[in-house]
Amino acid sequence: MNITSVKTGGFANGFSYFCLDCGRFFSAQFMKQFMDADGEIEAEWCPNCGGGDLITGADILLDYCFNTGSDPVNFYHAFPPDEPIPNSRTGATPRQVEWIVGCVISDKQKKFPVTAESLAGQLGYDKEIVVKVFEELYITETGGAV
Repeated sequence: MNITSVKTGGFANGFSYFCLDCGRFFSAQFMKQFMDADGEIEAEWCPNCGGGDLITGADILLDYCFNTGSDPVNFYHAFPPDEPIPNSRTGATPRQVEWIVGCVISDKQKKFPVTAESLAGQLGYDKEIVVKVFEELYITETGGAV
């Protein structure tokens, strides 16, 4: 694993925290409710749901994924956009995942067939990567108009 463009203790999407309770990223830079007596800001709970199960960096998120048996592609926004997602069986970069998901949404809205093969050709990606992203993110193919 070689994450090069994430600051220690943060995520590539610019947020400082990830809440395991609600699945949202957030930061606490200017939130006075997170300020301690020394003026340091440290979140102890999520402002979205109130949960306290927080992750503070990509390395800890990868440990969580390993311990729970989930693929890090599920948290693709947390990683540098043009580097393969560490420890993901997909081999995809976050940018590729974003394009795949975006095309799936767009094609389904337009009532176009959505298949891993058609998206791989449309995007110029290796079909195996698209298939694995479909599998990990539970994207269903549609053989015709939906």
